[in-house]
Amino acid sequence: MGFERIEELLRLLGNPENNLRPVQIVGTNGKGTTAVALSAALEEAGESTGTYLSPHLLSYTERVMIGVRQSSEEEFALGMGKALDVSDEHGVSASQFELLTAGAVGMFRDAGVRWAVMEAGLGARHDATTAVGPETIVLTNVSLDHTEYLGETVEEIAREKLAGIPRGGTLILGSDDPKLLDIAREECESKEARLVHLASSEEELSGSLLVGLPPYAAKDVLLGFRSAEVLLGRELGDGVLEKVVSRIRGVLPGRFEVREVEGIPVVIDGGHNVEGVRAAVEAVKEVYGARPIGVVFGVLRDKDIRSMLTGLREEARVLALTLPEGGRVAEPEWVSSEFDPRDSAGNEALVEPEIGAAIGRIVGEMKRLDGVVLITGSLFTGAAALRWMGGDGR
Repeated sequence: MGFERIEELLRLLGNPENNLRPVQIVGTNGKGTTAVALSAALEEAGESTGTYLSPHLLSYTERVMIGVRQSSEEEFALGMGKALDVSDEHGVSASQFELLTAGAVGMFRDAGVRWAVMEAGLGARHDATTAVGPETIVLTNVSLDHTEYLGETVEEIAREKLAGIPRGGTLILGSDDPKLLDIAREECESKEARLVHLASSEEELSGSLLVGLPPYAAKDVLLGFRSAEVLLGRELGDGVLEKVVSRIRGVLPGRFEVREVEGIPVVIDGGHNVEGVRAAVEAVKEVYGARPIGVVFGVLRDKDIRSMLTGLREEARVLALTLPEGGRVAEPEWVSSEFDPRDSAGNEALVEPEIGAAIGRIVGEMKRLDGVVLITGSLFTGAAALRWMGGDGR
């Protein structure tokens, strides 16, 4: 833990952050959508932006956007190559995330953008994006996730995520949780920072300009849009909001991305924690009404698997356990034996480690019931599904 390596990388790259106005996006869920909506709103207002996101699903290039355009492989390789070169030349034993962060900031400087919208990777107190020196922090929400690193309670996690508030800076809060609001006030008072509370009402979220977005995404888009207004000190208007909604559709793979398999809607939504899974299920019900939901679930070992499965048991007509991509994955056989997951009828979950087989079985069941399929539990499960489907997620 610490900023020594990322600060040294930035120094060796000529401190590119000094040419930018960094904004850090922190929170448990919705950071990516909030970040791209904020960038899109700034772009529509005539500003230039770079956006740094994590994780990626199919390509590392998803992590860096110039404007609202994903970086090309050539741009990404050139920018990250500079960070790798100085790290090797000067013996800086940086982590992958630190290298990516430094490389992205250098890319933004080289592209001549004004704003750097930086999605935090984990918490904020020791996160590499905090070393970039954000003048404004946007906090989406806080729930239990990464408790082994951030704390056992929402209050502890909130303080970790708010630790990067700069003295005299601005915190934009998108949650209406009273406890979180109290903690935000305390942290801002201690840093002599300004607090802007931007929680959205149900009426605002159901507005016509946000129709077609999943409920949780509408909240994040509106937070990003209004954060841009705070940064610019002026209202942007409904016309800009409509353009923002249009520009960000499909930008982030695996976030309520709808495909079709054998005539059945298949929704891919990372839902990487308890709140995320709950939001994904509610969004499916909002869009598809009372149609039965078949779930393909793959998860990482360090998540609150029991609580995630408890929520799915009430909603999943059929449940299949599968294997996400990458490391730290929870083997579906282990999940089955450890947690005894069941569907809404009390039947044992199917175990299909291979993603294609899992999707095929659930699609078959939903064809019989005229239902819809939800693939959730981890963004890396979404990545595996998208690769199987042969799509690039955009």
